[in-house]
Amino acid sequence: MLQEVEKLLALQDRDQRLRNLRQEYKSVPGELAALKKLVADSTAKLEASKARAKAIEVEKKSLEMEVAAKKEQIARYKTQQLQTRKNDEYMALSHEISAAEKFIRGIEDKELVLMEEADSLAPQIAEAEKTFADEKARIDGRIAVLGEREANLSSRISEMEAARPASTEGIDEDLLEQYEHLFESKNGRAVVPVEHDVCGGCHMKVTAQTGLALRSDKSVISCPQCGRILYLPA
Repeated sequence: MLQEVEKLLALQDRDQRLRNLRQEYKSVPGELAALKKLVADSTAKLEASKARAKAIEVEKKSLEMEVAAKKEQIARYKTQQLQTRKNDEYMALSHEISAAEKFIRGIEDKELVLMEEADSLAPQIAEAEKTFADEKARIDGRIAVLGEREANLSSRISEMEAARPASTEGIDEDLLEQYEHLFESKNGRAVVPVEHDVCGGCHMKVTAQTGLALRSDKSVISCPQCGRILYLPA
């Protein structure tokens, strides 16, 4: 095998590992965002339950005030009944009292529904808080691990990028440019083997002339179909 092709294979191996590291590094922000969204969604759900519980208490107090106001009104009507001597006024006040009492019963029905909802919410909120605390601790741990992984990947990428120029020494500039173009356009596989007269990149059968040129081991040979640089495995 030509020395330049050997160097290209070694470079390709390094570049593939560097490419994988970069892809892994790029995936970290998305994973972090997904985990943070889980926390945000859980927080929003828990806060919504708590907000509903508070709203119920506010609504109950408002209804209690309405009941109290109606009871005061009933008391006034009854006082007026004791003071009136007119039958039609007495009957009108009785009608008002009846309407107020009916209104109170309606309010009390609403209060009962709210109390039942509040009673059901309390254990749900307690369980949700426990689940949220457990989940948040677990997710925070995963976020910390991802943050550490991101830093480690960044460090390894920087080290490999700094060391890469040494791997290109002794490779013709035009050949290196050809390799780098192929590496980018062929999904990280610029240099591929030929086995049973078939290109390992495009899986097309190479011509007899290409096979002879490759076996002569005198120059760098490219696949006529896909343009990848070819070599014969040992």
